[in-house]
Amino acid sequence: MDTVRLCFAANIAFLVVAIDWSAADAVVCCNSSSVVSGGGVPSCQNENRTFHTVEAIGGGTCDDNQTVLPVRKCCPPGQPYDPEVRFCGPAGADDDEYLRRMMQRLRDESRVVAEAVVVGYDYEQPKCDATQLLVDVPAVEVRGLMEAQSSAIELPPDYCFDLTPSDELVARTCQPRDQYCGRDGYTCVNKCCEPDQMYVIDDDGQMCKQSEKPFTMSAYETDADGRPVGQSNSTVMPYNLEPRCFTKQMVKDGFILTTDGSLYLTDESKRIPEVLYCVEYYAEAGAQVAAVLQAFVCDDDTSGSWFNLFITVNSLASIVCLAFTLLVYNTLPSLQNGRNNYVKPYIAMELVSFICAVIKDFKNDIQGHTCVLYGYFHLFAYLATFCWLNVICFDIYWMLRYNISINRNTSISIRTIMYHNIYCWGFSSVCVSTGYLFQYSEYETLQKLSPDIGDPFCWFKEKTRYGILIFYLIPSSVMLTANVIMFFLTAIYFLKIKSELNGFKGSDSKTECFHVYKEKFVMSTKLFLIMGTSYFFWILCSLFQIEEGIIWNSCDVMTSLQGVIIFIIFLAKRKVIMDLWKKFRGSMDHSESTQISGSP
Repeated sequence: MDTVRLCFAANIAFLVVAIDWSAADAVVCCNSSSVVSGGGVPSCQNENRTFHTVEAIGGGTCDDNQTVLPVRKCCPPGQPYDPEVRFCGPAGADDDEYLRRMMQRLRDESRVVAEAVVVGYDYEQPKCDATQLLVDVPAVEVRGLMEAQSSAIELPPDYCFDLTPSDELVARTCQPRDQYCGRDGYTCVNKCCEPDQMYVIDDDGQMCKQSEKPFTMSAYETDADGRPVGQSNSTVMPYNLEPRCFTKQMVKDGFILTTDGSLYLTDESKRIPEVLYCVEYYAEAGAQVAAVLQAFVCDDDTSGSWFNLFITVNSLASIVCLAFTLLVYNTLPSLQNGRNNYVKPYIAMELVSFICAVIKDFKNDIQGHTCVLYGYFHLFAYLATFCWLNVICFDIYWMLRYNISINRNTSISIRTIMYHNIYCWGFSSVCVSTGYLFQYSEYETLQKLSPDIGDPFCWFKEKTRYGILIFYLIPSSVMLTANVIMFFLTAIYFLKIKSELNGFKGSDSKTECFHVYKEKFVMSTKLFLIMGTSYFFWILCSLFQIEEGIIWNSCDVMTSLQGVIIFIIFLAKRKVIMDLWKKFRGSMDHSESTQISGSP
């Protein structure tokens, strides 16, 4: 019997499932014995899909030409699911016996499994978004679910299946939170990590890691003033929603969960709504069983609130300035030249970025897939902004380096096509599309490398993931580094041109050309110092996880005022002001003449 060609190590749990008929009827093609050394976990490739175990049944073969029936198991190998604590129980003394019983129940309940030739198993619970809960499906509904799938080619993809200690087949799936929270004896609590994870402190810092203990918490009834008065019989259901704040303080004790899903701080007699806290088991050192439940509450410092309001006002001012700057560049004939075609998309993308940021601050209830799409659009605007700033710096360097006249429209048009189609829009689109595909890929490795954009800020969920490094920090850092290099090269060539033009004092054309170069270089210097510096420090803060303090606040202020700075750099010029005044006066004169000619 042919076996799967490759069994290789992976960093996730594996699943070995045997069945209770004879060994001649079933062959497991990939299991723990396939990995000889290194402590790795096997995976099996079949029809371009990765499973943790591929098993042939009834004389079938495990080669890549077979159609595999995927079965998702909720718990790791040999571990049953305990519905009492909603957690995976410990492995028994005889794992093979348990696995055989589970496979037999699947075969008895589902015609799809019974008729399968090759079955592929995986260990993974359904991933719920912030609007959903991971819930158990009652045994009666599980049987109905299996019967409904009798003519299908696979089991329901949004469910995982397992066996309880009493040999009942159980299923788990995601359901809307509003169907459970506050209804029929259920209380929902905001959990910092995924349902099967907890906070663990290791060499990499605080991370959500696979939990070894079930999440348990009690809810309390409240009086008319919102104070806890007694423990309720509500079943506490955890969900995962990042609190809507940037800084949180840890509360080790003195907090109580109320039946409405809020957190009550007993020491301060204060009620914390669900969007401003999360709770989690926290293990600083030693075994996870010693972990204690702790709360992480948003910091409500008044000075921070005033600072956030100040940043929001600055952002709104930047939006107005950017919109006006873009309007002027599309209105004044003197600004309608080839090189300003690079400035306009830069201003437009900066404007879109600010609008996205302000919408995110004012409308913080964007959820689900809409939040994901919004986040990726915001990422596209950010990357395109960096690209166009890079183009502006490169074009000024290119013009000075090769002494290109501002009237060389042919050269400009060719570079414009390259800038627009190949670099800025193309690069940004490829990054965003790749990140989106990675996030929704079936392969766990690609998911770990994805941006993982979503609730609650419709931005990168975890700043410790590879996604923010690959799809944001590295591209922006490379472009900013290129800007720095081109700035110094431009400065060198500018000084060289200046020294050469000193020998042509009688040449008006050379002097005029020099002033054009000087204007471009001055604009490049301003953009480099104002825009590049703020982005540079912001990237450093992101890399070193700095989210408070003088450096972070200074970056916030500089970033929020970028629209105002761009307005000053591009429009605060005597020539632009005079052209605007002439156009305004011309419009007024035309309006007056129209009224006079139309009067009786």
